[in-house]
Amino acid sequence: LLATVSLCLLGSVSGHMEIKSPAPRKSTFSKYYRSIGDIDYDMNGPLGIFPCKGYKAGYVEYSYNAGDTVQVQFDNGNTHSGGHCQFALSYDNDKTFVVLKTVVRDCFMKGLSFDVPIPATAPPSKRATLAWTWVNAVGNREYYMNCIDITIKGGVPGGTITGPKLMVANLPGYPTIPE
Repeated sequence: LLATVSLCLLGSVSGHMEIKSPAPRKSTFSKYYRSIGDIDYDMNGPLGIFPCKGYKAGYVEYSYNAGDTVQVQFDNGNTHSGGHCQFALSYDNDKTFVVLKTVVRDCFMKGLSFDVPIPATAPPSKRATLAWTWVNAVGNREYYMNCIDITIKGGVPGGTITGPKLMVANLPGYPTIPE
């Protein structure tokens, strides 16, 4: 009886959201992190440590050219009726993030795939971080973040990217965004 009840409960549990491709640091979707057994099985859980769940920059699995559009694909999960998403880039080991794309209110309500442009003026880098953040529309006041280590080729040596600063919310020391 206990096993049956447990299976029924497992069937009703739905994870939150997680990037599937390109795979984030320590993701089950990453061939590299699977190969070394360094996996976070709770990648779709709310962020505890900002930034990037406290995970330092790791192996670079993905390379893009300045001016490319990155198709970011999410795994199925609980969309919490949408909310606000941001996609951002960091060149300084996750100290600062410049927002490349913002989706207000209806993140995930129109699909699980987003095209994120890397500016043509982006400077080349052997190591940059592409990040996604999400403030869910309904439910507990939470903040989600996945970080992907990338290389950026081409672009403008010494160039810059400009944009809004990444919004951080619903964490200790940051504002809370109501439902």
